[in-house]
Amino acid sequence: MRGDTLGKAEIITPRLRLRRFSMQDMSGFLLFAADADTMLRAGSKPVSTPAEAENELRRAADDPYAFAITLRETGEVMGKIKYQRDYCRYNTDSISIGYELSRRYRHNGYMTEALRAMVQNAFEVMNVEVVAISHFVGNEPSRKVIERAGFIFEGVMPCGFKRFDGEIFDNVCYSILRSEYDTGLISSVRRMR
Repeated sequence: MRGDTLGKAEIITPRLRLRRFSMQDMSGFLLFAADADTMLRAGSKPVSTPAEAENELRRAADDPYAFAITLRETGEVMGKIKYQRDYCRYNTDSISIGYELSRRYRHNGYMTEALRAMVQNAFEVMNVEVVAISHFVGNEPSRKVIERAGFIFEGVMPCGFKRFDGEIFDNVCYSILRSEYDTGLISSVRRMR
């Protein structure tokens, strides 16, 4: 992953502020990090003890690629979005995005807004060539968010992800190439080269 050019420490959208986590974010962090539905969809273990919660929040706060998704008006922490290594590509200037959003904030377009801002930052500030993202087969809410954010379907990777509990999932893969982003010609179909 690109360690030399992270991009902005804070990203502002019309309704959101994406910023670094702090240890004072515990109450908002628990809204998604302790929710099994949210975390299992993301492939992560939900926190179940105060010690686990503190450890995971500290990891998020120490991760320069992780952003707290907050409402601009109130500062409430709604979720997390982060850049991560793109394990599907070798020796390519690419990055992947992962996210979790508290159940109470779903169905308002917040995640699509945050995801679009992260894509813009990745291409315009971090100067990557590819932004990738994926979801497990059957996770329709994530599919809709990803497609609304302009990502293009690449295919399904059988047995593409092994979750912390050993369960294996087929992974649905998407990306946006720099050429597609630069020309604004992102479509749902990409011709194979």
